[in-house]
Amino acid sequence: MSESVTPPQTPQPKCTAFVIALLAAFFTINILSLRHLSPTADEEKHYLYGTNLLALNSDRFDDSKMPFSALNALPNQLSGLFPEGPLRIFMQEFYTARLVTILFSAGVAFMVYHWAKQLYGNYASLLALSLYTWDPNLIAHSMLVTTDIYAVGMMLFSFYFFWKFLNQPTWKNGLLSAFVLGLSQLAKYTCVFLYPLFILLAVVFFFKKWFPALRQREYRKLLRYFSKLILYTFMFMMISILVINIGFLFNRTFTPLQSYKFSSDLFQTIQEKLTGFGNLPVPVPYPYLQGLDMVRFRERTGFGFGRMYLFGELRENEGFPGYYFYATLLKMPIAIQILILVTLVSYLRRFKWGFFLQNEQILLLPTLFFTIYFNFLYQAQIGIRYFIIVFPLLYILCGSLLRNWEQISQRQKVVGGVLALYLMLSVLSYHPHYIPYFNEIVLDRRFAYKYLADSNLDWGQADFYLDDYLAAHPNARVEPRKPRDGTSIVSVNALVGVVGERDQFDWLRENFEPVETIAYMYLVYKISTPEFRRVFP
Repeated sequence: MSESVTPPQTPQPKCTAFVIALLAAFFTINILSLRHLSPTADEEKHYLYGTNLLALNSDRFDDSKMPFSALNALPNQLSGLFPEGPLRIFMQEFYTARLVTILFSAGVAFMVYHWAKQLYGNYASLLALSLYTWDPNLIAHSMLVTTDIYAVGMMLFSFYFFWKFLNQPTWKNGLLSAFVLGLSQLAKYTCVFLYPLFILLAVVFFFKKWFPALRQREYRKLLRYFSKLILYTFMFMMISILVINIGFLFNRTFTPLQSYKFSSDLFQTIQEKLTGFGNLPVPVPYPYLQGLDMVRFRERTGFGFGRMYLFGELRENEGFPGYYFYATLLKMPIAIQILILVTLVSYLRRFKWGFFLQNEQILLLPTLFFTIYFNFLYQAQIGIRYFIIVFPLLYILCGSLLRNWEQISQRQKVVGGVLALYLMLSVLSYHPHYIPYFNEIVLDRRFAYKYLADSNLDWGQADFYLDDYLAAHPNARVEPRKPRDGTSIVSVNALVGVVGERDQFDWLRENFEPVETIAYMYLVYKISTPEFRRVFP
């Protein structure tokens, strides 16, 4: 299937034990953190859409809620099958809905291990799995009823099965890959980019066959190649469209294009250009295309997202070029960043064109595409959670460092062990608060808000802790409307102006510093009367 890779293999029992240990640690960290999370800003809407879908209603009340959320709502739906008692109560809890995402993420982690093993061997697969299971950003979103981890997983599954198909272009592999591509469209709209990416990857993969035919002007052979490409493209489109229709319950499929009420400039332009085909039926469900249009509208206008924030600067309806470079620099553990840097340097030194075309382009080209897109073209820069889709691909590539285990020196193994220990200590130092994780570039965690905000730090996840703090400090006031002395508590997003009135808390941010945080999301200011009067005489 692929170019031969024969690194030394870890004895299977030892390898299996290590995989189980990593997955168990990942699962345990999530479970122990779960009850500490209040519902974040989007979770209840995702859950509601999943509940509606199980009730056979896929109509939209929001732009980005997707059918995959039905998985989170399923335990509650099935609870009626159990007799009254603890088990039924457990099935109905929001906690259980979150468990579904954890289980899915564990499956994604195993796919990272499996793919890295096929490419680079056992040692590589263990490294890739370790990086996934100890990434605080992946941990943070693995315990939420949102679609971010579903997008991470379906991207990875889609690329994996397409890689299998490219190397073994059988109808079986093609149908499976097309089916997974369709499923990905039910997870998050970011996955719509898989369609052009698949075409690009196929062209690059078969370039070594097509180029000689083109150079030698063997047009009949080229025609055969392109005919097969068109045939497979048609098959992928038909299968994936069928899956999308099933996922959205065939809701108003074949609605004429002119009957849609689009909001975004892109879809309005398409609709206008195709006016002559007014009765052209659209072969996807109405809420699927409607949601894609709504997402595009919000991303371009910023409507409903609040303000963009980076390094103390607020912007309205405009992103920051390179935003996700900065977010990754601050929120990805330093140990992982070092490994990625070493991997890229090592990769360039040992680059093999044939192995790249056959295997690694499917890791690198999507990573490059999404890095450019999110940093320079995407406007709704409201958290690293959008960018984590590339992390598993990078972690699989990092596994290539250990493809030749016997050539790794003792010193390199010691350095690797130190980095692993540093990674675990850094991640666990935030337990159980993983959404606001920042690496050690931000040494004083009280001031993380000076760098990033929004869902990087404040996504409404710490309300339980706020309630406990207020019970112990009844004189504290939450987000007072006017300047005051005493104890004031302000959420990060309100403080910097991402939400609410832009300048509402300038008096606090510019004149005082927080003395502590509440789960890193709320900042506590204790202002004495003399301090207050020095600023506001």
